[in-house]
Amino acid sequence: MTQRIILSLSAVTILGLALLPGHAIAQQKTLKESITGAWIVTSVFDEYSNGEKKDNWGGPVKGQLTFGRTGRFTQILVGPAVASMKTDDPRKPDAMTVSYYGTYSVDEAGKKINAKIEAASYSTRSNTDTAWTVTGSGNTLTLVGSPRKDQHGTFVPKLEVKRP
Repeated sequence: MTQRIILSLSAVTILGLALLPGHAIAQQKTLKESITGAWIVTSVFDEYSNGEKKDNWGGPVKGQLTFGRTGRFTQILVGPAVASMKTDDPRKPDAMTVSYYGTYSVDEAGKKINAKIEAASYSTRSNTDTAWTVTGSGNTLTLVGSPRKDQHGTFVPKLEVKRP
């Protein structure tokens, strides 16, 4: 009887090990599945073509980036309050703010999020396309944006985000 139990346990173990790799593969999420939901912004900086990294916000940025299951997204970034911008009018922000929303799709092979901005706090960005290359995995990601130009030169914005 002991030999029969050992044989049975061995068979169950072999069967379990044979099924394990297939089960592990089935558990892997697509990029779209892994980004869906809310993300808290932990860091924002611009990296210029000469390698210089700049905080153009004047301090820590707070914000949220949300990717919905239906292919819609929102991004809200709020910099620290600026005393010279302060007024009694609650409709006038006293902090640098970048926000926009629209639709998105995912290029799984290229690890890229392609977005169509429908409206933005900086009106020039409305009705434009943008893209983020995604690095990292799990609960922490870095989104590298499309190249842009400002008074200092060409840069790519980088957002570091984490799950709440």
